[in-house]
Amino acid sequence: MELRHLRHFIAVAETQHFGRAAARLGMAQPPLSQSIMRLEESLGTKLLERTPRGVSLTTAGAALLAEAKPLIAQAEIAERRVRQAADELASLSIAFVPMCAMRIMPLAIQTLRRQWPGVDVRLIERGSALTVASVKNGSIDLGVVVTSAADVSGLESSTIERMRLVAAVPARWPLAQQASIRVADLAAYPLIMFPQQMSQPVFAAFEAARREAGLSPKVTQQARHPYTMLNLVANELGVGLMLDSARHLPVDGVVFVDINDIPTSFDTEVSLVWTDRPHKAYHRAMLDIIRELAAPTPD
Repeated sequence: MELRHLRHFIAVAETQHFGRAAARLGMAQPPLSQSIMRLEESLGTKLLERTPRGVSLTTAGAALLAEAKPLIAQAEIAERRVRQAADELASLSIAFVPMCAMRIMPLAIQTLRRQWPGVDVRLIERGSALTVASVKNGSIDLGVVVTSAADVSGLESSTIERMRLVAAVPARWPLAQQASIRVADLAAYPLIMFPQQMSQPVFAAFEAARREAGLSPKVTQQARHPYTMLNLVANELGVGLMLDSARHLPVDGVVFVDINDIPTSFDTEVSLVWTDRPHKAYHRAMLDIIRELAAPTPD
């Protein structure tokens, strides 16, 4: 006597109909009938009587139903407890570069938690080079890096987004009313930038466009954290130059404006990296979730 046969029997007994029981169990009716026959054979007695409207329980069937329901309930409790105990040991570590995958990662974590509620997801902010080294030595499971900022050879990788440079503008300034601007439009405004060593892609993109436009920008402030820069912008201390992932940071008093004359060759490519060694099921699930979220959507 197997638990699955008991589950099938309970469904038939409660619905008093093979067709309705099959629909409830999500299976075809012939395999359900065979399962009940095997259960009757293993017990050596008839459990159900067919009637014009369906089935009814025999005396033996009624006795089995009374015993089977608490037995199945206890088996399900045991199964849940075993899964919970296993999940308590389950963890997934993801290192990422600040400002990268800011749309994708929160959605990915929410999706994974729905599928694997017991998995502990640890997020660690790191630079690209250190993230790649951590993935290679196995101390981190997955990494989100700026592709051009680290050597990803020897790792599996997948491009998950490309980010453009945008201007973060105080909402009350005239510049904020424009749908897009050119680099030359920034000449009259104080600029806020990240230090070069912290954000080489942003610095390189702006420098190339600045030289092309023949400008000497007025960089009056530097910020080391995105929220610091946005707070300075919101207080009208200047225009911030940021990757467009900053649009996902909710800060009042800031409007993001596209800069349309920076070549797409200066877009910042972001990659997901991992090793090719065997991964647990929830690791593979997270890879699939991130790549699905990163896939372009049809217009």
